[in-house]
Amino acid sequence: MTIDAFEELFNAQQAAPQPAAARTYAVAPQGIADVEIVAASIGDVAWKASDANPAGTCLKLRLSAGREHSFIFADLPRDKSFVFKALAAALGSVPGADGKVSIGPVESLVGQHVRIEVGHYQTKTGEQRACVRKWLPPVANQPATKPITATAAKPAATRTSKPQWECADDIPF
Repeated sequence: MTIDAFEELFNAQQAAPQPAAARTYAVAPQGIADVEIVAASIGDVAWKASDANPAGTCLKLRLSAGREHSFIFADLPRDKSFVFKALAAALGSVPGADGKVSIGPVESLVGQHVRIEVGHYQTKTGEQRACVRKWLPPVANQPATKPITATAAKPAATRTSKPQWECADDIPF
C-alpha cells in the first residue's frame, strides 16, 4: 500500500458519517411509581448465586417508568420466594389455598403495570441508577373524580329586597 492510498483511505474514514451519540435518559426519581414491565425472561445471573440457587437463576425484569427515564432492571432470584410473593401481590394475584402464588408464564408479564418504590444506588463507576426497593400492592379502585369543566361566570349577587331593620349608621356590606 502506498502512502497516497493510505492517505485516501484515512481521509475517507474521517469523512464518513459518525454514528449518532447515544441518548442519555434521566434516572427515575425516588419514591412511589407506576411502572410497566417491558421485558421479562429467565436467565442466570452469576452474582445472584447462592447455596440454594447455585446457578443464580433469576426472573429478569426490565421496567419502564416513562419515556423520559432510563429502564429499571430487577433480577429476582429463584430461591427468594418472598420476593415472588411481593411481585405477585403487586400484580394483584391472590395466594391459593396452599399458600403458593402464581405469576403465570413469563411472557404474560410483559405489558403489565405494577407499583413500586424506587430507590437509588451508585455503581462502581460513580453513576447513579434506579432500583426496585419495594413491590407495592395495587391501589384499590378509587371513585372517579369529576372532571373539571369550565363554567360561565355568574354575575355578582345583588340585594333585591330592603333589609328588615335599618339604622342611621348602617354600613351596607
